[in-house]
Amino acid sequence: MSDTHIAGPTAIVLIAHGSRAVAANQAHRKMAVDLEAGLGMPVWAAFLELADPLIPSTIHQAIAAGATKVLVLPYFLYPGRHLSLDIPELVASTAEMHPDVDIVMMPGFGEDPAVLGVLVAQVRRAAAR
Repeated sequence: MSDTHIAGPTAIVLIAHGSRAVAANQAHRKMAVDLEAGLGMPVWAAFLELADPLIPSTIHQAIAAGATKVLVLPYFLYPGRHLSLDIPELVASTAEMHPDVDIVMMPGFGEDPAVLGVLVAQVRRAAAR
C-alpha cells in the first residue's frame, strides 16, 4: 500500500479496530486506498489498537499533510463501547491539540440505511446459487 495521498483540504481518517491478524489490517489499509480512489480525497487508515498507525498519530499526519478539515470515519457497524466512548475520547483529545482544524467525528456506518440494501443483495445472490 502506498503512503502517498491525494492532496486536499479535507482528509478522511478511516478507523478500524486493529487485529493481531496481519491480513485483517492489510484489508483495512486497502479499503482506505480504494476509498481514496473513489472519493478523490485523501483517506488515511488508522487503528484503535493492535496495529499501527493509531488514531491520534494518523490525525496528526493528515493535518501535517495540509488538511484543514478531518472527517473521522469509524469502520464499525454498531455503537458499542469503542464507537460510543473510546474513539470519541481519542478524537476529542487530539482535536484539542489542533484548535484551527475542523475535526468531525462521523457515526458508524451501521446507521446508514444503505447497509440493509447491501445485506439484502448479498443474501439474494447466495439464495440464487
